[in-house]
Amino acid sequence: MNRQLERSVANDFLKSLDTKVQRISLLKGGLIHKTFLVEAMNDTFYVLQGVNTHVFSNPNLVVMNQLRIAQFLAKKGYPKFCLTLVKNADQNYLLQDHKGQTWRMFHAIHPSKSLDVLTKHAQAFEAAKALSEFHSYLLDFPKDQLHESIPGFLDFKKRRKDYRHSLKVAIPYRLTQANDLIQKLVEHEGILNRYLQLLPKLPLRIIHADPKLSNFLFNESGEDVCAIIDWDTIMVGSILYDFGDMIRSFCQVGTEDSQQKKAFNPQILRELLNGYFEGTMNNYLSDLERENILLGAKAVMYIQGLRFLSDYLIGDQYYWVEDENHNLRRARNQLQMLEEISSLD
Repeated sequence: MNRQLERSVANDFLKSLDTKVQRISLLKGGLIHKTFLVEAMNDTFYVLQGVNTHVFSNPNLVVMNQLRIAQFLAKKGYPKFCLTLVKNADQNYLLQDHKGQTWRMFHAIHPSKSLDVLTKHAQAFEAAKALSEFHSYLLDFPKDQLHESIPGFLDFKKRRKDYRHSLKVAIPYRLTQANDLIQKLVEHEGILNRYLQLLPKLPLRIIHADPKLSNFLFNESGEDVCAIIDWDTIMVGSILYDFGDMIRSFCQVGTEDSQQKKAFNPQILRELLNGYFEGTMNNYLSDLERENILLGAKAVMYIQGLRFLSDYLIGDQYYWVEDENHNLRRARNQLQMLEEISSLD
């Protein structure tokens, strides 16, 4: 495939490093940005990304967040690789091409491997340990230096308000199709209420906010985590959200839209809990955080199910779908996970 535009953009960045593109290839799996692996003439590797400015409307803000986080972690002696941005020929971290697309480039963390699925349970342990370490190194990062990259991203009250609006404007036949899930959301709303009541009592911390499996880079053997990537959503929030979303992502059986007898893997949950608490040897978690760690996971599953269902009701305006019931299956999967993790209490 002809990558003339991407090659030209990559070469603009590589001028500052006195090299040129040798090979460029599309990296699959990203849902937000278009991402390419660039091999340069000097046998070094880089990651080129076309930034999705519909999701991240202020890419300059995102870049500033990433630069401050990387500088802070470097000074603290953070033991894993940090994301390192590359400047273009004009000494800027962002470049806009003639079509209006915004681009950025990172030094690739190479060699490393990204996983779509766990190949062994120990990888969940190592990823959770790495997330806990990441949290601990950012404990004293100045929160006023970090800006919200997606306004309202962690606002569960707004998510519920949007859902209630979707019920009012829903496509009639879809409202009928979703009736059982609507009832389940009513049945489990106490989970969300408990989380919202607890939230003001919890410490605010710097969180990753998207700790899915593919955002952990492992070494070539797949044994150890060498980096946590995709810092676009790093923001101030609750550990319960961050670790809860990790549980939601890692413990899911099958894909996000699959319908199986079992949707939640309790063995992976044990690995995550053991890994995360081993990584908090300095005991920075409050008693309230420790006691409610699974409530965060349940609340995230509830909200994600609610978001999928909201989009289904109004005609699939936000999430990409492959058929008209795609979001319905996704919502059903999330609520099945919620019921299964709740049964472990």
